[in-house]
This record gives sequence, structure tokens and C-alpha cells, in this order.
Amino acid sequence: MDRIKCEIREAGRDDHGMLILLAEETLHPLAEYSGHPERYHTGDVVGLLGRADVFVAQCGDETGGFVAVETDGDACAVRCICVNPGFEARGVANQLLDWVEGLAIERRLARVVARVPQSDSPSLRLYRGHGFSGQATDAEMLELEKRLPGTAD
Repeated sequence: MDRIKCEIREAGRDDHGMLILLAEETLHPLAEYSGHPERYHTGDVVGLLGRADVFVAQCGDETGGFVAVETDGDACAVRCICVNPGFEARGVANQLLDWVEGLAIERRLARVVARVPQSDSPSLRLYRGHGFSGQATDAEMLELEKRLPGTAD
């Protein structure tokens, strides 16, 4: 598929309903497929949208996906990247992650972190392709990290 260029913008309150539907359409089946349907709760998504910084990938007149991040000490923590199924394999997740890295640098944070299920191969490819590395926190999850340029260790 062809890559698509998206405009990344801050999500507004009027976006929340659509973002919840997008999460329901993508994250819920992912949790079920991995054998852990208990990992997805619509209420968790609602709570995340209410507390995190959320950015939308606007691809023309359609939503290509979104990312939710929070500052955690010296890190920008990616809490969720969600891509519209119609835009998978078109570079949307890469653009969202590039945006997060730029945001973290702008905020003078030392690193970007994310927790990813070890069984989530597409997400692991995404993060590793952006220079993240990490270690298992338990039998199912990896804690991934990328140190950012121009920050002290």
C-alpha cells in the first residue's frame, strides 16, 4: 500500500467519541486475539482520553489514528497508539511516533517509553524501527525505551 501523509493535531473533546469507537474497533479485537480480552475496557480508554495528551493523525478528511501520551518523570510515556484499520501499513503509526519523539524533545524530556505485549509483533517492529530497546517486565510485557538526543543521562 502507498504511504499517506497525515497532519498531526491535538485532539479536542469533540473527537473523543470517534476515538473511543476507533479503539473499540482495533484494540478490543487485538486483546481478544492475544487471548486476553480482559485487557480491553472501554472505560480505560475514556479515562485515558480524559487525562492524557492525545494527538490525532488527520489523513485528509478521515482519522488515520491517534496517540495518547503522558509525562512520567523524565519520560514521555506512550500509553496508546491506535491506527484506523483502513490506514494500516501506510505509515500512520510511524508519523504518530515521530510526533511523540518531537514532542518529548520540545518538552526537554530525556526519553520516550512504552509498554508493549511481547506477542504484539507489529508494535514491536514499529518501536524497534524507531530505535527503541527494552526488556521484559514479566512473562507477557516489554518495557521499551528510546533515549533522546541532547539530553543528559
